Amino acid sequence: MMYGKKLCALFVLFLFSLGGHGFAMAAEDSVIFDVGASLPVVGIEGGQKIIVRALLRPGRSQDRTRAPLAVALVLDKSGSMRADGKMGNARRGAEEALKMLGFKDVAALVAYDDLARVSVSARRIDGEDGVFLRAISRLHPGGSTALYDGLLTGARELLPFAEEGYIPRIILLSDGMANVGPSSAEALARLGKKLAHQEMTITTIGLGLDYNEDLMTAVAAESGGNAYFARHGGMLPEIFARDMADALSVTARKMRLTLKCSEGVRPLRILGRAGELRGNTMEVSLDNLYGEGEKYGLFEIELPEGEEGQILHTVSVGLEYEDAATGNRVAREIPLRILRTGNEAEVEKNRQMEIVSQAALARNAEIRTEAIRLADEGRAREAAELLESRKDDLRTLAPAAGAAAPLLESEAGEFETLAESLKSEGALSNADRKKVLNDAYIQKSQQTPVASGDVPGKEETTN
Repeated sequence: MMYGKKLCALFVLFLFSLGGHGFAMAAEDSVIFDVGASLPVVGIEGGQKIIVRALLRPGRSQDRTRAPLAVALVLDKSGSMRADGKMGNARRGAEEALKMLGFKDVAALVAYDDLARVSVSARRIDGEDGVFLRAISRLHPGGSTALYDGLLTGARELLPFAEEGYIPRIILLSDGMANVGPSSAEALARLGKKLAHQEMTITTIGLGLDYNEDLMTAVAAESGGNAYFARHGGMLPEIFARDMADALSVTARKMRLTLKCSEGVRPLRILGRAGELRGNTMEVSLDNLYGEGEKYGLFEIELPEGEEGQILHTVSVGLEYEDAATGNRVAREIPLRILRTGNEAEVEKNRQMEIVSQAALARNAEIRTEAIRLADEGRAREAAELLESRKDDLRTLAPAAGAAAPLLESEAGEFETLAESLKSEGALSNADRKKVLNDAYIQKSQQTPVASGDVPGKEETTN
């Protein structure tokens, strides 16, 4: 009898080692939903902490007819856009975005300086390319920066189309501080949140070194949009094209994950993203899923003690989202089970290093944000020590990280360089602060990055 019980446990252990996902996978037409654990096989002692990952990928439906887009290009044309060919590159970026839209899509062009003006009202692209191109060519810099008014004007152009089932997206470009109308990060974030409730996604592009990165990041975050740091104007065509590629491949919208712990399992925290922890439940929003990428939520839980061979029901993870093509609301729920063993070698053998590495990157985003806070408070040495400690952790983890090892090594190198700069300069430079904040946002939102653009390309000198 004892022999049969051990044989059964070994067979279950074998199956877990093959899958590594707790047998938790489901598929819908538009989204593949997979739930797994950093340790699908654990020891019998209590107090063990594991990472639960809910992974979302585009499904088989990518050949379906997509829903039409309604895009507002909201461009800064204040006086500072005259320098370094910024305006010319902004024009090229807008043209790149428009080229990618189809005949069913809608676009609007809004430019702002002392106030916002509608250069081309929202209309279908079919046969209207010339109207947009002429309007773009007439954009010339001058005046102040009414950023709030620009964003609000772009939203007003899209609102009627959002109500008709179009997917609305605002691309907001700024190279300077908002100085006309509401100008604080808090005020702009509130507007971003309001527009998000009206179904709008806002992408922000901060150009150069004089824009407010806290403001632009907060606006994007409230709506689940992308946020980009363009060191120079030459990056703009690529950024506009990258963001439009995302917009054209939206698979799912308004994604939300809900993790419920079974009895005895304790929820600890959500990694990398803002979310809610209530009782035995954790919830987090992932916003949009695009056709060329994946998104995931990471949750840390603590396990009770158990017995050899026990299959523990740890959590169930629910997913809700809107199918971008049909507008239908979809809900799924997947349980996660893990196996108990007294064999520590089996625990290590089944450790899922991809999930461990993703958790490390999520932690890196938190470290970056904390380093900015410390530096802003004049505690540069503490920020440097935090980064150096994280650098050591990453270099310890990297050798076992498999395919993720080069990325972890690269992150360790960035943290080391940044720590040295903080110690020597006593503060974050303007460029470093913008990059660190943007890198943290990209990691938190799992946004597809663009090239760093450290070496400017050929700039236009006339506007």
